Formats: sequence, C-alpha cells, structure tokens
Amino acid sequence: MEPGERRSSPVRGRCRAQARRRGADQFDSSPSPHPSPASLPTPSPRGEGRIGGVAAALFALFLTACGPQLGNLERGEEGRVVRAFAGDTLELEDGTRVLLAEIDAPSGDAPYAAQSQGELEALTLHRDVLLAYGGERRWAGRPREGEQTPREAAIAHVFVKSEGGRWFWLQHELVTRGAAYVRARPNNHARTAELMAAEMRARDAERGLWGQRAYRPLSARAAAALALEANGSCLSGAAPFRIVEARVAEAQVLDRRAALRLDGAGEPPFSLVVFGENFEAWDGPPLASLTGARVRARGPLGVYRDEPQLCLEHSSQLQVLTEQP
Repeated sequence: MEPGERRSSPVRGRCRAQARRRGADQFDSSPSPHPSPASLPTPSPRGEGRIGGVAAALFALFLTACGPQLGNLERGEEGRVVRAFAGDTLELEDGTRVLLAEIDAPSGDAPYAAQSQGELEALTLHRDVLLAYGGERRWAGRPREGEQTPREAAIAHVFVKSEGGRWFWLQHELVTRGAAYVRARPNNHARTAELMAAEMRARDAERGLWGQRAYRPLSARAAAALALEANGSCLSGAAPFRIVEARVAEAQVLDRRAALRLDGAGEPPFSLVVFGENFEAWDGPPLASLTGARVRARGPLGVYRDEPQLCLEHSSQLQVLTEQP
C-alpha cells in the first residue's frame, strides 16, 4: 500500500503494478512535456477513430484514477500553487513555501535563470500539488530585520496534477528538460539516483541549461578563476554551482575535513573540499585514496582564506572517471 493510501482498489492495484513494470515511480519519465488533453489522439471521421478516441479517453481516465505514485516517499500536504520563484521554490495558497528537494536551478543573474523560472511557472502555477517527503522536512532561516518569527519552508518532492488530471513528478520533469540540476544533501537524497540518470540524459542531449557554455564541465583553472571572480563563500546561496573535471594532484584528509587539490589550476591552488557534517556523512569514494585519479565534481564555488574551492555536500557530487596510475 502506498504511503497515505486507503484500502487498495483493483484500479490502484493495476496502477502500482504498472509503475513497478515501468521501473519508475511516475507515469512518464520521458524528456518530452506531459501531454495535455489536446495532445491525445482525436477521433477521425472513420469508425476506427471512434475506437481510438474511446481508448484515449479510457487511458486518460485510468491515469487520473491512479494518482501520484509516491514509492518510497511519505505522503504530505496538498495545496494549490499561487507563486513560483527562484527556479526551485513554490508558494501555496495557504502561505506554505516549498523548496524543491534534491534539485537546484539557476537564479538571479545566472545564465539560464529566466528560462528555468519560466519552466517552473508553466508547470506549476494555479495547479493542485501533493507534497511528499524523503528526508528532512523543514528549513528554518533567521528572521529578517523587523520580523519576529523565523522564516520556514517545506523541503519536499512535488507531484503536480496537470490540466488533464494526470500527475507528474515535478523534480524529474524539471531535470529532464534541463531547467534544473541535481543537488542532493546528506539529509535529502532519497531520489538522487533517479534524478542523476535523468540529468545525464539531459546533459548528453544538451537540453536547457546544458546547452549553455557556462554549464559545461570546467577545467581546474577555469573553475578557480570563476570562484575568485565570485569571491564569496561556497555556503552562500548565491555561490555559482558548476561541474569540474580534473586530476587530483594531492588528497589530504584530516579529522573533520578533506581537501582534494586539483592539478592544472596554477596559483593559488584549487581544491575540492568536504567538511563538517558533510564530511561525517560521507559515503562515497575513499577520499584519501584519490591522489592521481581523474574526477568529475559538481558543487558551489567559493573562496576560503584566499584559495578558490568547490564544496562537496554529498557523495553523489563526486564521480571517479579513472583510477590513479
């Protein structure tokens, strides 16, 4: 039985069986937008058109009856979207603010930010949604000047009901279109593997932001220059998020911090770093063994003690391309 679901009906049983056969917890994981009723087959003047139209209608009804397939996620609140902003944040009609779990998107003046915002609005505004949880549920920020209560937002996976009554998983759709990228956290990574597979297909096809030069993998030297230009902390929400490919010149692992200095950056050196809770929760490649390995890393760029760096927040952000000699 799906989380939050009442006694199973024959239709829902068939829905779950179909989801298992498809190997995904949604009805459509293809890169194309989810079809509206207008995109369904329409009857032709011939008799077979009437049969096709009936079949299409029954199929649409079947999808509506199935509802969102939550899989390993826990069912949460329902609501209606009244605002979408920053490429990865929603506001519901009751005032609830929702941060989209396990993904991020360009925002502000970043390349492709306007397009990502447009995709989010087109997919969600004035539509019913269901929240589902696979990790930490709430984010709380410090109160702004003049405010008494801290800012709070849900951190959730979102399932959207389309105009045709069909449900789709918002994170997967945004990543598939190249409107967002995967950004897991130690406390939120229940669906990272599925999202990374979708992102890889989007990158290979150069869809959305992946068609932009700014988001292609950087060399260590180029990443260092961008980090120094931004000249901020990698913990800042404004830190540029990029992919870097390079060879690890030296791996250093201390009690609560590790640094992988990359070859080819020049001076000052450029390193991949993981520290604090992220270091304690690390379950990826043994960091001390990576000297000489060629790696692909993804994460926010920053500067610490005048040295540029990329901060690793979760093991899914580091891929070993070739082992050390």
